[in-house]
Amino acid sequence: MSGTVIRAGDPHTIRTRGITLLRSGHKEIRRLKRANHTPSIHGNKIWNSSYLIMDHLTKSKVTADQHLMDIGCGWGPLSIFSAKRFGCQVTAVDADPDVYPYLDLHATINKVQVTPLQTRFEKLTKARLANVDIVVGADICFWDELTPVLYNLIRRSLRAGVKQIVIADPGRSPFYALAEKCEAGKLNSRVVERRTQTPKPLCADLLIIDN
Repeated sequence: MSGTVIRAGDPHTIRTRGITLLRSGHKEIRRLKRANHTPSIHGNKIWNSSYLIMDHLTKSKVTADQHLMDIGCGWGPLSIFSAKRFGCQVTAVDADPDVYPYLDLHATINKVQVTPLQTRFEKLTKARLANVDIVVGADICFWDELTPVLYNLIRRSLRAGVKQIVIADPGRSPFYALAEKCEAGKLNSRVVERRTQTPKPLCADLLIIDN
């Protein structure tokens, strides 16, 4: 994909927060779909909650010496943004192998490098998390059965020394069940509402857990 050219003003692009993202109708995205790269676990577009985590990370002043892990990365907007904006080490995690051509495409057009890791949330061991500073995930708590899985991942992350975990969601019930489990488990957690007007009016809640 080294010859990929993204033209200024292309209506199928999103330019925001210093990065370029492609919409589903872009010719390069269509090309990947024709090559039978069809994500099966909802990694089929740019999910909106990503933008609210980007804003949170900017305010948190992530530094270049930190290691950020993007869980359920999909096409990789959070991974791409973090690598581009902060120059930090980024690991992009997803269970679906078919999201990675889309991640690679976005990394290429934004001239960044991220480390892909194909695995399930349950397989992210304490050892794998040991050198990670920040864990983020946008729109990843969409099934009831994911609530306990993510709660256990949060607990493992904290035990491994992860400094902060941020999960964003537009308001699904499994997400709020996760927030309640964190509160009941006496984790240092909070839910905050965030809004933005770019690239369009958006609202999401952020579950933030500090270690």
